[in-house]
Parts: sequence; structure tokens; C-alpha cells
Amino acid sequence: MRTVSRAPELLVVGDYVVRKYEEDDASALMRAVTESLDHLLPWMPWAKFEPQSVEQRKALIREWDAEWRNHSNFVMGIFKGERVVGGTGFHLRGDNGSIEIGYWLHVDFVGQGIAVQVTSALTKCAFATWPEISVVEIVHDQANKNSRRIPESLGFLLVDQYERVAEAPGEVGVCMRWHMTREGS
Repeated sequence: MRTVSRAPELLVVGDYVVRKYEEDDASALMRAVTESLDHLLPWMPWAKFEPQSVEQRKALIREWDAEWRNHSNFVMGIFKGERVVGGTGFHLRGDNGSIEIGYWLHVDFVGQGIAVQVTSALTKCAFATWPEISVVEIVHDQANKNSRRIPESLGFLLVDQYERVAEAPGEVGVCMRWHMTREGS
């Protein structure tokens, strides 16, 4: 299993706070996902397991906390006050020297530039935090036009398109992989 040193647990990005989830966030996270389920189902493979109860959500947050402790995956919420407006994180899925950023937003917050702001801040954070990381990666299905806008607007380079089994109903099974290198950031 790949690991890196620990990620920062809190970042302030404009009017938003990006931070590690705590068990007390379970109800707010459940509400955000439930309210956005129709928006998330076409693109997020995990959405097919929704809705989850508060107790299930707390168990998931405990799993994410264990991943934080072993430095293998860093799932974070995007908050405005106490409200969960989305989720993001650093994921060790690719090659050594790379880290992937993922994101989703509550349906009421789509199209406001939040994902761009947060992804920009996380990209800078990745290069500042981990000297061993030379590439930040974003991967999404070709059909997900909203997700495509984020790496395009930030100057990520499209480096690969490859087939995989579609994992969510809106996917066509073609992944687009985008890179931002340390030198290009």
C-alpha cells in the first residue's frame, strides 16, 4: 500500500473550509448527499449505496479516519459554516509520485466556481506538502462535462483516455486522465 506523510486537516479556501470529516458531521453529510442524490447518481459510483443512515455515515467517517491515520487516503468535506457543500480529497490511486484529487458538490452549489477554487488550493497544497509528489491527477468519465471543466480551467494537461467498465449510470466507460506537474503549477 502506498502512503505519504499526513495531509493538512484544514484549509481555508475563500468562503469555504476544506477539512477532514468528524463523526459529528455525519448528519450534515447525509443531508448533503441525500439532497443531491439525483445529481450524484449518474457520476459517482458510491452514490448507488445511498441513502445511508447517520450510523452508517459515522462508520464511513471512522473508515476515512483510519485511512488518514495510515496516510493512504485523505477524504475531506467542503463546508460553508456547518453546512456540507461538497466533498474532496487526496487519493493515492496512481503511480508513485502522483496523487489524485476528487470532488463532488451539493446540487445547490454547482456552477459557482467552488470546485475550481478547492481543486486549485488542493493542487498547491499537494506540491507544498509532499516533495515526493511530482504530478497531481484528476480522473473522470468522458461524459461528465461538469467534472471536465475543472482541470481544463486550471491548466491541467489531458494525458490519457482509456476504457474501463462504467461504474455509474451516466458514464460511457471512457476515463479522461489529467495531470498538473510540479513544474507546471
